[in-house]
Amino acid sequence: MPHPDSTLLRSLNTAIDDGLRAAVGESRRVSLVHFPDPDSPGEPAAWLGTRIALRRLGVRVAYQCLGDTLATDAIEGPLLLAGGVKVGREAPAVPLADLKTPHLALALGALPRLGSVEVDVLWQCPGPPPAGVSSRVVTWGSPEAGYTPRQRVAAKANAELRARAFRDPEFARRTWRALSATFVPLAKAHVQYALTVLGGGRVLVTDDLTGHLLALLAGIPHVVVGDLPGGVPESSLVRVAVDVDTARELALELL
Repeated sequence: MPHPDSTLLRSLNTAIDDGLRAAVGESRRVSLVHFPDPDSPGEPAAWLGTRIALRRLGVRVAYQCLGDTLATDAIEGPLLLAGGVKVGREAPAVPLADLKTPHLALALGALPRLGSVEVDVLWQCPGPPPAGVSSRVVTWGSPEAGYTPRQRVAAKANAELRARAFRDPEFARRTWRALSATFVPLAKAHVQYALTVLGGGRVLVTDDLTGHLLALLAGIPHVVVGDLPGGVPESSLVRVAVDVDTARELALELL
């Protein structure tokens, strides 16, 4: 079944590609600095989206690392920084958060709705959910309980390699490929976890940008409470509420 906002998603991805193209110029190889320990699925989704958009542009990620394991002599091409990652001045970089593009998580495109619907309304904002319907209050937690066997192996390797790489720059330089091989499975675990959480309700009410963006990509009708910079209020799946009282009313209308 096609995504109800497929045309909108294509236009957003075109804007993302244009912004990344301007950032990397003619380079066909780049370096990408990953987030360390995200507390929500937003950074992993944006990092995965960045890789997908770069692939569309024919740009290869030739080197990737964490901010604390950066080996400057391994950098190839522009150095792209995910999220709020910072590096020393000896490595000129392009903070992806500063790009004038739609949120990079949107580069993931249409996503499957995971899990099974168990309640009418998922509530991801302050205040009580609407009365008279089944509901669940949700927050972001750890995806660890849902790890696949491969993701469990990646998590163990990530912890062990990072612990030594932080202490030993030479080890970080020699083993960056092994550490970076853990990034994709762990980032996917965060996104899959979020999609499973969001898939548990018929309608979502949220004041969280990540919840809004992933619900949009998964085709889940939802209400956004307040103004979310980086959001996509023009989507047909989205209703915008000025406060939680209005959000309750809009959620009932979407059921």
